[in-house]
Amino acid sequence: MRIEIKSRDGIGMLAAFAEQVGGNVINGRVDVPEKFGTGFMQGYSFDERLRMMIVRYELHRDFAVSRKNQPANMLLFNFQHIITSSQTQTGTKLQPSVQITTQGLNAELFVPKNTIQNSISLSIDAEYLRELIGVRIDHPLINSILDNKQPLLFEEFISVPLLKVVEDIVSSKVPALLQDFYYKLKSQELICQLLISLVRRDEKKVYGFNTADIKMLYKVKDRLLQNIEKAPTIAELSNFSGMSETKLKRLFHQVFGKSIFQYFQNSRMQEAARLLKKGLSVSEVGYQLGFSNLGHFTKVFEQVIGVKPKRYSKLKDN
Repeated sequence: MRIEIKSRDGIGMLAAFAEQVGGNVINGRVDVPEKFGTGFMQGYSFDERLRMMIVRYELHRDFAVSRKNQPANMLLFNFQHIITSSQTQTGTKLQPSVQITTQGLNAELFVPKNTIQNSISLSIDAEYLRELIGVRIDHPLINSILDNKQPLLFEEFISVPLLKVVEDIVSSKVPALLQDFYYKLKSQELICQLLISLVRRDEKKVYGFNTADIKMLYKVKDRLLQNIEKAPTIAELSNFSGMSETKLKRLFHQVFGKSIFQYFQNSRMQEAARLLKKGLSVSEVGYQLGFSNLGHFTKVFEQVIGVKPKRYSKLKDN
């Protein structure tokens, strides 16, 4: 069974969600009844131009969200897998990331049953965001997002500054009287930190997408990360996707901000960092991830994470 929600805004979504799962909206929050799953959905609507939804639930039924009726100029920022204990059904660690979607690509969401949802979603009017920034940024990617005239999607790993803001939002105990003020500021801080990450990209031109291309890019990403020890070749991924190598490399780089190989290495080192935090030795982690030369592993880890793995393992609890 699918739960269908059609909503004009985040607060309306709360009411629709509550109706479907048999819950109640209390102070902007819906707790999921036990027979439907676990967790909650919490919404904040600061005004018509900026809204935030905190989602932390697992449902025992398929769940579909339709945002087709949202205001025309809204951008969606979805910070996903933000809690470090998030796992898939098989126990695989889900890496924190953020998706940015423009109008035309953020209308539908389907969540299979028993999938852990753990995210903060922000919807903001593109013109309002431009007002907040105050000036036109001479960067093709940022201006394409703010113009909001074509279907675009970008994804970034969540950086340390971003994660700090997310942790503040999730863990802070703010008096009810000041919650709107506090979370509005934190929402703007999240967007600012994300834009800082995006302006580091080197896109000279931004291309629009269709839904089929985006779905295939995420299948390519999943295929790329199936075996973290060894990446498939570009030719293999091109054949898998049905795209030419040129198109695949261009679209992948635009969405994820890195080449296919850079993305693989980054993901590989994020997994290495996770294993080091679990207490594995540098050699154990290196060999487990397919490195026969530990010196090369150390070099790649330092390039991606910023410190040598041995040093990182000593700092893991700080």
